[in-house]
Amino acid sequence: MSLSPPASLTAIIALARSGALDRAKRLFDSAGLASVTDDPATLSVHGRLLKDEARRAPAAERGRLWREAGDAYARAAALSGATYHLVNAATLGLLAGDRVKAEERARQVLAKLDAGDTGPETPYYLGATRAEALLLLGRMDEARAALKAACRLAPEAWEDHASTLRQFSLILETLDEDADWMAELRPPRSLHFAGHMGVNDDAALRARIAALLDQERVGFAWGALAGGADVIVAECVLARDAELHLMLPAPPCVFRAESAAPLGGDWPARFDRVLAQAASISVVEPGLTATTMLHIRLAAEIAMGQAVMKAASLASEAVQLLLTDPESAASATTLIGAHWRRSGRRQIQLDLTGPSPKAGRGRQLPESPSDGVLAAMLTVAFEDPDGSGRGATPVRRTADALADAARPLTTPVFAGGALHLAFADPAAAAGAADLIIRALGPDAPRIAGHYGLAELAENPFGAQPALVGTITGLAVDLLASTPAGAVHVTESFAAALHGWTHLASGECTYVGELSNGARVIPLYALALAGF
Repeated sequence: MSLSPPASLTAIIALARSGALDRAKRLFDSAGLASVTDDPATLSVHGRLLKDEARRAPAAERGRLWREAGDAYARAAALSGATYHLVNAATLGLLAGDRVKAEERARQVLAKLDAGDTGPETPYYLGATRAEALLLLGRMDEARAALKAACRLAPEAWEDHASTLRQFSLILETLDEDADWMAELRPPRSLHFAGHMGVNDDAALRARIAALLDQERVGFAWGALAGGADVIVAECVLARDAELHLMLPAPPCVFRAESAAPLGGDWPARFDRVLAQAASISVVEPGLTATTMLHIRLAAEIAMGQAVMKAASLASEAVQLLLTDPESAASATTLIGAHWRRSGRRQIQLDLTGPSPKAGRGRQLPESPSDGVLAAMLTVAFEDPDGSGRGATPVRRTADALADAARPLTTPVFAGGALHLAFADPAAAAGAADLIIRALGPDAPRIAGHYGLAELAENPFGAQPALVGTITGLAVDLLASTPAGAVHVTESFAAALHGWTHLASGECTYVGELSNGARVIPLYALALAGF
């Protein structure tokens, strides 16, 4: 047996986590690691890569890939004795259509658990592993009881619960068994909230909101903090000890002056109290001195997507709560609600009985900065990080692939070994990135993306307008941490993409941070699957 895994294994794992799954698999195969049979770490990585490949493969190929992944985990288990490897092998056997092998491996898992032959594992993991083995054996009542008991051992280990529930959902679907019983075990829901500023703030309204939050089991909430509806919902979220995450279009002092101070009364003080208790505060444009409706729209798109991403990470559900004024059909709240509904997600509306005669109104904000637009930027790098180029062929193939993409906002620009593209929304940009990666295959370039506000200005050097602003350089900065064949995007791109589309869990995976001067930029790997 090898004393340690091959040195290249670390790089392969890093590539897989970065989203460059095809490149990771090619590197694994080219290093000869697919033939390794005496190292459990290598076999485990092989199993994981095959699992990832099976998830993205056509239905006709999945059975073979599930089987190969299960066999890799089984060989790892024989060497390591780890229940982690063995229970994965059992479940993958079921997915491959070999129920006999799945049950045989599941019985081996139970025998190890009963003998205490598990190594150092958490009580939750041991309980959840027992539950999975029982489920594979068709012992449904025992599996339910074991999973419920495991969840009680770690009642707030939501991420662990979510991983288990996803695995159970896959097993139950394969066995054609009912999965409704898992509903009570699912982590709390995520909420996006928005509403009008002129609100009749009374005990009855707060009671209705509190009752809804209880009914929906809300544990996490995202929104802005304009005086009126936003502040009221945020206060109710905090009152139930849920996490409150604020996404503001402008710095707090600016947004307070524009959305809370004009209402008078105690709204500014309530704004301050909520701000002090929020779990996180993010600002769309930290240097902004005057908010526009376009900034509010961008903040809302990001906040909606963050609620969706949180729910996806926890195998839960994201819902939206709107406090609406039926007489304000063209309001920002109405537009935000329409954006949410386009993705097909559930929405709850509380129609206000009418604004209070004493309720003030916020300042009338301009629609957008001069020539301002929302843009999803992509930078496609045809040079490797060491500066070596790949010739003109990949560029031509990229141009051919983009013929099927959405129309860009302006003419693509090729400079510095990279192609710079801008689209109207992140879904269109993700679709373009998908086309490029698929078209170039093993020669796929590095791609980075950002979503934000830019200026569409007159171009003195061409017929089409030019896109200018700090947004245009951020995608370039991300390329430093993007491997070939991967697409790395900023948090605003990743979140807004989830708000624009109905993505499944794992489509945008957090991979780390990039330091850009005084600013730290969270990075996400975009797993492309045919947008």
